[in-house]
Amino acid sequence: MYVRVVILFLLGAYMMCVCVLCQRDILVAGPPNSKCEGSCSATASPPKIHHPHPQDARLRKTPETRKNTQVSDTSERLIQLQRCMLQHESVAVSQGDGSDSLVAFLALMAAVLTECDLHCHSQRLRQMATRLESVVGKNGEKDLLLLLKSITHSKPNGLKPKTPTVPPSAGLYPQDCHEIYQLGIKENGIYTIQPDPKRPALEAVCDMVSAGGGWTVFQRRFDGQIDFNRTWQEYRDGFGSPQTEHWLGNAVLSVLTASGHHTLRITLQDWHEQTRHANYNTFKVAGENQRFRLTARDYHGDAGNAFSYSKQYNHDGRAFSTYDQDHDRYTAGNCARYYGAGWWFDSCLAANLNGRYYHGRYSGITDGIYWGTWYILTDYPTGERYSFKSVEMKMRPRRS
Repeated sequence: MYVRVVILFLLGAYMMCVCVLCQRDILVAGPPNSKCEGSCSATASPPKIHHPHPQDARLRKTPETRKNTQVSDTSERLIQLQRCMLQHESVAVSQGDGSDSLVAFLALMAAVLTECDLHCHSQRLRQMATRLESVVGKNGEKDLLLLLKSITHSKPNGLKPKTPTVPPSAGLYPQDCHEIYQLGIKENGIYTIQPDPKRPALEAVCDMVSAGGGWTVFQRRFDGQIDFNRTWQEYRDGFGSPQTEHWLGNAVLSVLTASGHHTLRITLQDWHEQTRHANYNTFKVAGENQRFRLTARDYHGDAGNAFSYSKQYNHDGRAFSTYDQDHDRYTAGNCARYYGAGWWFDSCLAANLNGRYYHGRYSGITDGIYWGTWYILTDYPTGERYSFKSVEMKMRPRRS
């Protein structure tokens, strides 16, 4: 039933946009009626449309003026929807009436109005309708509520107009899991994020529980189903999926850590169910023009600082290498090709969490999932080595 309501509303919004497209000289008036000022209703009326007086013709001839008017009107609508959402949330909490559907409906309305006012292209609206319809089927109302909160996160002061925190022209989704956590969603799961508003959104695993929550998981190994011996392009763009083992992508890591004020948390588990952590309070991945160079400093934890093991095996400050692009400091060959993984190799390694997945013991070169400061990594009587059962690498903005 709820999906039908969503589709009907999208069709109505689509028809409204078509009308605006057909009447290019029509200006969109102010925000919807003030019904949400005192009470919140899912039947909030669409924006009013009027024909400007002939004496306003000169305004219509100025594209910049028209653009500014549209942006202002959109901001007013989002403010109105924001007040409505906040009022309805307080009522829902006090009454416990299960009225999340209305909040989700408002989220849908805010998203549609934003797209329609600024773009109003039927193709763009159809794409958005498809996206929102898939959200309803997959994650229900939680993601729709997240959409609205990401647009109107900042609470207005009384009745004083205030522009939305996220500009209407920017992405509709939160940038990372930390931003989702700040919106009050604190359950582990797979969420939609948009690190770069100029690029499509993507799904990411969010750890909302460990060490204060808000972690964006960018690497996960647990069963060996995904091959991590990949090309430079694959490591740049990401591979695998949040439902399985995966690498989120070096390009995404570069965008997310651009400010240089992020924390890295590594979680390792051996085959005896023992878990240890390595934390770095300074974490950054540079852009592709700097070969996705790693910064990992200010260590604390109980797994040991394998990233800065010695002068010869120091991964901090090293460029990323893959079997088809060699940027390590080993002059006699390619560490990535030799160890079968993309990584921030030195000459060659004290750590390699993208190594081959072995079920415990293995023999030969140390090409498994390796962290050189963990205890008992080699059985010296037999010469056999140990690989980890699972590993996660995750990051979030540094907290003061």
